[in-house]
Formats: sequence, structure tokens, C-alpha cells
Amino acid sequence: MPVVQITTWPLKDEGAARALVEGVTRVVHESVGAPLDKISVYITEVPPTRWADAGVLGSDPEFRAKSRRLAYGDTP
Repeated sequence: MPVVQITTWPLKDEGAARALVEGVTRVVHESVGAPLDKISVYITEVPPTRWADAGVLGSDPEFRAKSRRLAYGDTP
């Protein structure tokens, strides 16, 4: 019984959460052959005020500069 836990900042709408859960379930099913009714997916939404990189809260207006966190696709 595969159990997948996804931790993310709050999702903007239920449609995005539904698409994420359905997509992950499909990929697990196709990858390992687990029956759909045996795959559980949990989403834990963490607000930016409770998540940090390099000691800088995600809610800090200067998060990218202070944490030196690169966005996906940025090159160092």
C-alpha cells in the first residue's frame, strides 16, 4: 500500500489539489503497479510563516535575497 505525503505551501484552489492528488496517484499506479484503491496521497499545507530556508521565513518580503534561494530554472 503506497502512501505518498506531499508538503507544500497552501494551494490556491481545490482544483489544483485535486489535480495533484490524481496525477501522483496515476504515476504511482503506472510506476509500481499498485492498485488505485491501495494508493493514499496526503497533502500537508504549510503557510510561509511556518517554513524557512537558511533561517529566513518564506513570508519575508526579501526571502529570495536573504535566503539566496534560487527559483526553479535559475542558474547559480
